[in-house]
Amino acid sequence: MQMLNIELDEGEVVTAEPGRMVYMTDNIKMDTNLEGGLFGFLKRSIIGESMFLVHFRSEAGTGIVAFGPEVPGKIVPIELSGGKEVIAQKEAFLCMSKGVEFDPTFTRDLGGGFLGAEGLLLIKAKGNGYIFFNVGGEVTKIHLAEGQKLRVDPRSIAMFDSTVNYSVERIKGIKNMLFGGENLFLATLTGPGDVWVQSITVGELAMKLYHFMPHPRSASKSVGSTVANTALGALFRRSV
Repeated sequence: MQMLNIELDEGEVVTAEPGRMVYMTDNIKMDTNLEGGLFGFLKRSIIGESMFLVHFRSEAGTGIVAFGPEVPGKIVPIELSGGKEVIAQKEAFLCMSKGVEFDPTFTRDLGGGFLGAEGLLLIKAKGNGYIFFNVGGEVTKIHLAEGQKLRVDPRSIAMFDSTVNYSVERIKGIKNMLFGGENLFLATLTGPGDVWVQSITVGELAMKLYHFMPHPRSASKSVGSTVANTALGALFRRSV
């Protein structure tokens, strides 16, 4: 897993989700606040994020603060300026510099929000500065020219510029739907703008790991089998 190390000049501030800080130098002051007051709390509640954000400020010289992601993958830095806005999965936010903010937003195609299995809610980041996202697996950045289209599994869309149009439609063909092994829906992204595609989502990773985890039923069977084998072994030794 990657780790993000940020060097702050005196007075500089970086804002992060609670629980993401790994270490900080002695001159970093940490301040946890209810961001944006009641209105900010309501906005963050809508997208299922923490009601608090943590501000890290460097005092008495240069300081360093480091952040760790929640899942294995890549940390993607994006510079926002000149009105550039980025729409991302709501779970992807890691931290941001002063001058950047984000709000909940909706997919332009309401049906696509449901059919794409990603929900209607995303976040839109704007302002001037840097924002860092944690994206699962490997990441590919694709630039789309005006009118150029890209078809993607909706679960694999990590982020895209707000200038990119987004819609979702069902995969065509019964065989593709039943035996294709893919999501039943594909997103169509139309340029201009950049799109970031990830190789695996948090949900997919959790499902894959689930199969390797012990489960109560299998554990009880294992215990029962061990007890039975021990008893049989004892009986065999007695008979001999």
